[in-house]
Amino acid sequence: MFTLWRDVISTTKSIKVRQIEAFKYFMITGSVTSAAELLHVTQPAASRLLHDLEYRLGFNLFNRTRNKMTPTPEAHIFYREVQNLFIGLDALTKVAESISRNNTGRLRIGFLHVIEDFITDVVIEFLALHPKVNIELEPGGRTSLEEMVKSNKLDMAIIVDPMLDDPALSIETVGTHAAKVIMHIDNPQANKEILTAEDLEHDGFIVLGFGSPFRRKVELAFDKAQIKRNIILEARTQRHLYNLVSRGVGTAILDEFVHVNNKNIVLIPFEPKITWEYSIITLKAKQNSRLIDAFNELVFKRFKSI
Repeated sequence: MFTLWRDVISTTKSIKVRQIEAFKYFMITGSVTSAAELLHVTQPAASRLLHDLEYRLGFNLFNRTRNKMTPTPEAHIFYREVQNLFIGLDALTKVAESISRNNTGRLRIGFLHVIEDFITDVVIEFLALHPKVNIELEPGGRTSLEEMVKSNKLDMAIIVDPMLDDPALSIETVGTHAAKVIMHIDNPQANKEILTAEDLEHDGFIVLGFGSPFRRKVELAFDKAQIKRNIILEARTQRHLYNLVSRGVGTAILDEFVHVNNKNIVLIPFEPKITWEYSIITLKAKQNSRLIDAFNELVFKRFKSI
């Protein structure tokens, strides 16, 4: 990313921000007229900005035919770098807005979809103590959240079973959860205190999609018991599975974090236990701020109270 910009800047020192903005708006809209409207200039003025940018860069950004302009392959490569530039500018803008509102800082927090309600409670408690802090929340999968922390797009993330040998990350274990069987109240086995793979052999299961680490843990338990599950449906999130069970679609094995008060649902422990660890990950090369430490303290406190 940086090589291209360094080479461009070294040979084209008079590139103007206005030219880059015209190019960005053209790539977004596909129209010089629309780009001009977004820039609040005339169409000829926008065209001149694009022509001047091509001249300064030294290569063609567009193929021009009668009444039509289309981006060249080089334009698409250049646009990817322009997007990265504006992502950085947007981040600076947010920092400036935070300062102008007299906020004392900003926290960018990533979390798994399954703990959305948990994170909501922690954030509410945190903001009551630190009302001038700006918080950005980013739900996602484990791998994507790890990458966002490593690229400094997130200050921290709460995930399960992180890669312990990743040299870029600091990992702090919050606690351990065990799987629960999520079952509709009308299921004949809904009154049992414990359920095993053998008990669930004939239930219709709804499960997470292939590739889910959680699904692999559950499948391993059934494989060891030599039980083949009757899988009737797959979904992308545990929350979606929970809602389907509440409507009588099937049975699921999930994290109890998805549970909300629902009279149609029962949660029953599964044996043998399927467990996983929740951990907070941060960038090892960057020292935690006092805000991260304060937020983490509330995460630990609330997790222990569950």
